[in-house]
Amino acid sequence: MAEERGALVELTLPCDEHAPGAVREALARVADSDPAFGDAMLVASELVTNAVRHSSCRPEDRLEVLVARREGHLVISVLDPGASGRTARSVDPEEEFDGLGLMVVQQLVSQWGEERGDGYRVWARLPLSSD
Repeated sequence: MAEERGALVELTLPCDEHAPGAVREALARVADSDPAFGDAMLVASELVTNAVRHSSCRPEDRLEVLVARREGHLVISVLDPGASGRTARSVDPEEEFDGLGLMVVQQLVSQWGEERGDGYRVWARLPLSSD
């Protein structure tokens, strides 16, 4: 099923402190020589960390992580239960410290966004150099 959707990584994880590391390990297993995979590990880890820290999820809740190759990009998507009602946002580092991770994400990706539906999804697109 994952290959049908072009997924390189498709994970359902407990919403806990181990989730970011699990995503990095899964991406490391499928990484190729494209430098975008290093950035993808950082971006995916940051998006999952934000879900764990800010979504009001509990360890018994699940995060869905999808990393796929699409149209010359790696697309990373993280879905959490959306219990907090908060919205992902980057910050001005001179005004506050919490939220700097999304500022890093913005520097690495060509596009990112968020959407509500069946939970809260944050996604990002990283250009591949070898496609």
